[in-house]
Amino acid sequence: MLTQPPLLIDLLTSGWVLVVFAIVFGLIPLLAFSQESLPSIASRIVGAFVRTMMAITIGSIVWTKLGLFTWLIAIFVYLTGLGVGWMAGHKWQFRAEFQQLGQKIAIATVDILDRGLSLSQLFRWLSFPWQTLKLFAQERQAYSRQFGQTHQWSLPLISLKAIAMIALLGGTMWLRFEHPLTEFRFSDPDTYSQLLMTQQILARDIPTVNYLPILPSLAAFLSALSGIHPVQVVHLLGAIVGTLLVLSVGYTIRCLTKNGAAALAASYSLGVYLFTWNLPISSRLPLGIQQCLRIIRDTLNAGLIRSWAVSELELGALFVILAIGCSTHIARSAQRNESIVNTLCCVLLVAIIAPNLLILILFGGLGIIFGRQMALFSIGIAWPILAVLAAIPDRNFSMLKGVLVTLPIGLSLTVGLLFVAIAAAGRLLLATWSAPICLTIFIAITLNFSLPTLPQIDYLEYDAAARKAVEISRLFPYQQWTVVAPIEQLAQVYGRGWYEDAAQFTTQYQDLVKSPQFRLPQQTTIFVFVEKRPFTADKLEYPVAYSVLIDPTYRHYRSLSGRTQLATATLKLCETYRRHHPDSRIYYESDRLRIYQFSAYPRNISPKSKA
Repeated sequence: MLTQPPLLIDLLTSGWVLVVFAIVFGLIPLLAFSQESLPSIASRIVGAFVRTMMAITIGSIVWTKLGLFTWLIAIFVYLTGLGVGWMAGHKWQFRAEFQQLGQKIAIATVDILDRGLSLSQLFRWLSFPWQTLKLFAQERQAYSRQFGQTHQWSLPLISLKAIAMIALLGGTMWLRFEHPLTEFRFSDPDTYSQLLMTQQILARDIPTVNYLPILPSLAAFLSALSGIHPVQVVHLLGAIVGTLLVLSVGYTIRCLTKNGAAALAASYSLGVYLFTWNLPISSRLPLGIQQCLRIIRDTLNAGLIRSWAVSELELGALFVILAIGCSTHIARSAQRNESIVNTLCCVLLVAIIAPNLLILILFGGLGIIFGRQMALFSIGIAWPILAVLAAIPDRNFSMLKGVLVTLPIGLSLTVGLLFVAIAAAGRLLLATWSAPICLTIFIAITLNFSLPTLPQIDYLEYDAAARKAVEISRLFPYQQWTVVAPIEQLAQVYGRGWYEDAAQFTTQYQDLVKSPQFRLPQQTTIFVFVEKRPFTADKLEYPVAYSVLIDPTYRHYRSLSGRTQLATATLKLCETYRRHHPDSRIYYESDRLRIYQFSAYPRNISPKSKA
């Protein structure tokens, strides 16, 4: 077996997932939902995206509560949502549209059968996406001329915008896709729960939960459509949502202020993540203030990892931002109907995904009554204040914990608000050059002094263990193998094979394997993951509560001494069994990890637990 990860294959796989996401949530909905009244292609893309997410969310309620998820049902829900939107866009007068479409298809088919497919016709079909974008650009120019919007372009301004966009997109993509593209293991422990729920949805074996797993449902939908293993889809989906958050901040501030420089500054602050905090907290401050500042600091530093390992809270925050941006078009009567639908979709998505964040929409909605910039002021100030309230120790503000976790997103809006104020003050001296000069100074200062430090990632396993678990699930027949490994491998192989906890396996068989006649009772091929060098070897152990100490997961996999003892006992068990059974072999080995492969023994004994 190859010991080095196939980077090229990982890149191609990741690229395919991104293409599928862009087509399913961007291109096809953009064609299905006309939204001709909206002024820009950005607004139309946002509207098409939120409506498609609303359809997928409704579908996820069905297949998570009833356990009906299949590839066909997912496609049916998706196409139904697009079809309803398309018919509503044509005022339900779809019979004539279908007749025209059928006539065009029939005429084209007869023409192809009669004269063949000409190169000019083929070229016309292939250039359809480009012609569509060109039409959108022409409509945007006509809209600008209609409302008297003029743009003065000069070489310095073009160069500045190019530099700002390169810094924004480069920092955003690098920060959010570096780890998902190079690591199979997850950087946030909560992501294993998301992966397990995704696998359970795909296996139609969903446990009873008190929430709607929208992010795992979205991951299952993408995995079914793209044919890519859920581990990679969950990885990339977090990075995609993190990138969409950056773009949504820029879109909303652009809608609220009509200031492109402010939108770039706010998006850039979140894209390159300027919110890590490494300054010490003074011991002279009161104890309560120290604790509050420590909580905020830890939250901001942890947010760097959450920028590519997002959860339902970040997904809910995405629709909070988009709800405020979509609502800015309600004031114009020509755009009111489309904007109301898009805004309601965003509000409903927030209510379903992260209802605690609805308070932010309330502040933004109250502010927009008094004007767009007042809406930015309202939410840009309210978000940090509510987060500080949630960080106050010994206060019952549990409903605001989601606001605290998503504080970096709120701070990016605050950056946009401050940029607008500073640029407005600078206009007294610099006239129309105020915003470009302020943007230049802002980017220069942050590039030199405010870039984030390397995050402290607490991985739970070796990357090779995750890769090999996925490899086994791909190469070996469905449910004809059993993985004996730490708890992290359960989420990676669930529904594709069987899983047995390494600690229970070792405890049960470590004495029995001493007999040469003993054979493992499982009816499947067994893969035993043994760490030659325990993963927690470089971590320090700290005193923990007794309730944590007696927890089997902590005792066997989080404690240095416990994991070392388990690894030693499992290695001894496997070597003893291998010595007595020549048909055993080593499936994979490195300086840190060894995977044993033991042949199946046909007996009428069921495996311990289904994975």
